[in-house]
Amino acid sequence: MKKYTIVVGLLVIFGCSENKPQSDSHLDFDLTQDTVVIDPKGGIINLKFGLNSPELSKDGKYLYHYTDGEARFDKINLDNLELEETLQFEKEGPNGMGSYIGGYALTAGNQLMIWSYGLNALFDQGGQKVRDLKLTKIAQELQGSEIFTLCLMEHPTDTNRVFGLYVKWQDYQYFMMKFDLENESYEKVPLPETEKLHEFRMDIQHNGRPAGGFGPKPRLTNFQDKIVLTNSAYNEAYVYDIPLDSLYLISWSSELTGNQNEYKLPKTVELDQAGEHSRKYMEAINFMEPKWDPVFQRYIRLSYKTKFGEELNEFGEAEETGAEVFLTVLDKSLNIIKETFLDRYEKRPPPHFFIDNKIWLYENIADELGFVRITVD
Repeated sequence: MKKYTIVVGLLVIFGCSENKPQSDSHLDFDLTQDTVVIDPKGGIINLKFGLNSPELSKDGKYLYHYTDGEARFDKINLDNLELEETLQFEKEGPNGMGSYIGGYALTAGNQLMIWSYGLNALFDQGGQKVRDLKLTKIAQELQGSEIFTLCLMEHPTDTNRVFGLYVKWQDYQYFMMKFDLENESYEKVPLPETEKLHEFRMDIQHNGRPAGGFGPKPRLTNFQDKIVLTNSAYNEAYVYDIPLDSLYLISWSSELTGNQNEYKLPKTVELDQAGEHSRKYMEAINFMEPKWDPVFQRYIRLSYKTKFGEELNEFGEAEETGAEVFLTVLDKSLNIIKETFLDRYEKRPPPHFFIDNKIWLYENIADELGFVRITVD
């Protein structure tokens, strides 16, 4: 298949509002938007679940794509805009990663840290298990199905230290763990600020029986020597400073949106009414996790309000018709520099990343992997 690039080529000038006065407050954003498509080079990039769990290499040159149920990872060259390699793994056996995983992350050495129930291990890109992290042996309280791993990440300078974010399903208690693999020890770090997420927890029942739930949860991302936890309901971040071993809360103040989701979800709801309440939650402001640009040493964070039409789909749910999307730029200390309304991007933001001054937003283009790219100048 021939490699191709679609360039929309529209220079869009957006006005901006700021959190507080800055020396460049008279300047506007210059945002250039284009669209590119990845050449699969005769292979197949499976998009049946969209861009599922995208992970960037530390240098920002490669994107990794995992499809649920498949023991493989697509390695995409972002410089050449092509599928460079498909990494084939095993589901069973001593190097097995299982049929489904909880998640994965790339280490500084470009190994894949994969986690799920009963699995916490490092794999090389040839699919070989190179290290069993043995986290549930180190911390036996993590054993069983009541505790679930939301995220794992390697210490930025010490491969024998690992951080994890966990949830206890029974009461939706979130906590962080710091593991010392060499000494087989750990420290549990409570996250008391996450308790207010219970205000947005909606339990779903069907004929009086539990049938699921809806609500925001913490999302953990790491940037150099910081671990940042955010959620969709509040315009704030829990920050763990790794060198200082310090945990603190940052609250942002936006001049363009509210600073928390204002819709009050009911505590319990029947299944046939859950869609209406989740839709109203999505119509209010939702905040996404910040993305780090290692080249320009800054973050971007998108937030949005989803729009719905009156017509219902085959499942009785209102169809999305668009969104109001907002862009916030933050410095490396997580202070707001500028913010703006993106009047040319009118859909709920999909999985995305920020590298070399460009936001890459996933787009399915005729069943090929594509991206809308917004350059932030």
